[in-house]
Amino acid sequence: MSTLRDKIVLPISFASGIWIPAMLLCCIPWVQKGMLYLHWVTFWPGKWLTEPERAGFLKNQVSPFRIPTKDGESLFAWLIAPLGVYSKNAQSFIEEKTLQGDIEETTSFRLLKEDPLARLLIYFHGNAATLAQDRRTEEYRSYSSGASDKIFVLAFDYRGFGNSTGSPSETGLLNDAEAVVEWALNTACIPPDRIVLLGHSLGTAVATGITYQYAMLPVPIHFAGLILCAAFTNSGNAFTAYSIGNTIPVLAPINLIPSLQAWFSRRMRDTWRTDQRLVAIAKQSDRFRLTLVHAENDGTMPWRQTELLFTSTLQAATAGDVPDLRVIDLGEAGKQEIWENNGKSISKLIAKHGDHDTMMKWSPISLAVLESFALTNVTSATPPRE
Repeated sequence: MSTLRDKIVLPISFASGIWIPAMLLCCIPWVQKGMLYLHWVTFWPGKWLTEPERAGFLKNQVSPFRIPTKDGESLFAWLIAPLGVYSKNAQSFIEEKTLQGDIEETTSFRLLKEDPLARLLIYFHGNAATLAQDRRTEEYRSYSSGASDKIFVLAFDYRGFGNSTGSPSETGLLNDAEAVVEWALNTACIPPDRIVLLGHSLGTAVATGITYQYAMLPVPIHFAGLILCAAFTNSGNAFTAYSIGNTIPVLAPINLIPSLQAWFSRRMRDTWRTDQRLVAIAKQSDRFRLTLVHAENDGTMPWRQTELLFTSTLQAATAGDVPDLRVIDLGEAGKQEIWENNGKSISKLIAKHGDHDTMMKWSPISLAVLESFALTNVTSATPPRE
């Protein structure tokens, strides 16, 4: 895909000149916001927000509820009980009455809060659609499958998405992420070492932003892991790397002119500097577990964006020294590189297949969740070095 893009599609995009009006259009703030977040796009299955059973869940396995933010918005969320927990408490789930959003009275909440071994995966979805999009509901089930008696999933819609109030912005989405994490820490009372943050596409920027916020506190809070799937370095690069229909990189010619790329990036209202935030975390934190995953055939966001994040974060963590990497050949599943040192772990898996969305339902992501929660004795199914 990258060869075709570089040799054929990119020159055509450059020669056509379409990128020039597209670039100027994307400098208009309201167009920029609409294209970055796509919060106005909702696919039909994603409308089943209050009917999770229609997405394949058992009765009351999902508890819909709302989380208030500090700036007055209301976020729609799902707390999803794993199948193993449900099966052991099936009668309680089935007999539970609809409580109209009173999450603390639900069976799911009680079992999550009272179990000292329970883990919570907070899911930060990408742009467009809602937390109930059919693909995303399949993902929630897969992430707890390796430890279905332990891993609960908390999914939510950012402001302006689905049934959440407000309009999206970088500051707003970081307020949303803070509200969700505060709910997990202080309402559900889950300690941070039993919480993993998983972001996909746009969600990688949000998850990184909130991880940075807590890591930079006077008394830092470190989560069990941060998993970023199909990430991008910053919003300026995301716009110029993005391909319409996984095929046409309309703004890609901007990358051929560094000064123009810099000019365009300065026009971004919401910058989402994941690159800078990861570097700061890697320098400041004494405990940090980062997992980067990207597919080579991702036609929406090129995997080189993850390569750049891995390189810059690793350089920050090692203070520029040559890192001792473990390189693992996973065959048709791709290649993984892992660096570990004194409580820090940074790994990158570049998968050969899976494109932008499909890989989110595949085993490598579920295994990364287990590893972050310390629920497996293997590191990406690979024995330790002798």
